[in-house]
Amino acid sequence: MDLKAQFGEIIDKLRRQKPVIHHITNYVTAESCADIALAAGASPVMADEPEEVEEITCNADALVLNFGTFSFNKMIAMEKAVIMAKEAGISVILDPVGVMSSSMRLQFALKLLENRYISIVRGNFSECSALFNGEVDGYGVDNIAEPTSQGEGLKLAKDAAAKFGCVFAVTGAVDSISNGKQGIVLNNGHPLLEDITGSGCMTSTLCACCAAVTNDMLAAAALGVVVIGQSAELAANFLEKKDGPGMFKVRLVDAVYHVTTKWNVINLNPERQN
Repeated sequence: MDLKAQFGEIIDKLRRQKPVIHHITNYVTAESCADIALAAGASPVMADEPEEVEEITCNADALVLNFGTFSFNKMIAMEKAVIMAKEAGISVILDPVGVMSSSMRLQFALKLLENRYISIVRGNFSECSALFNGEVDGYGVDNIAEPTSQGEGLKLAKDAAAKFGCVFAVTGAVDSISNGKQGIVLNNGHPLLEDITGSGCMTSTLCACCAAVTNDMLAAAALGVVVIGQSAELAANFLEKKDGPGMFKVRLVDAVYHVTTKWNVINLNPERQN
């Protein structure tokens, strides 16, 4: 199937079906992820209490694991949730925030990957490199390394996907997505995404929204990245000279709504653009 047409079908299902996206996420960006999910047409739920995560997960359509604010309690909750998700056939999206800087995070992420609980990994180059190499080599949670070439990013995505049996979306100035065999390189987006908190977390949420309504994880991951990229470009166009990153973040939510509600008009019928 034509990828552009497949994207259109996924967006249509997303807005019609309003899938439930269960987040075990971080308190820094939880509201942003909920807003983005709603703007895209999904229904977010945030639950990280170990006693209820299995029940919440089995009634959801996709699960997001975000390591942004990590804790032992969340590790217990995440492990319970992924076991339930695997039993129920629910897609799991891993956002391995800071794994290059913390042995605790890295080892837990590797445990989930090696047990084949993860459907899509969405991370920056530093995070994905740490997962592939199994080494801690960084500080903080921001990306501290960039691929020296477009080919390096795509190679990492392909190699990591093949190693762990899931889709890897290595995002940054250039985005590389692979299932280990096929690869997609994307160049949309805007530099202001680097100046706000949670742009990566929101991207992971969008990947989960798409994964909730399709069995094609490569297409789901690619479309999530495309939507945030197109939305960032649109949000930047909404800004006035006096605006900066704060207003850009507000406009980004509006832009995700407009991109997804008008997707088939803009992307499948370009002659009908106004």
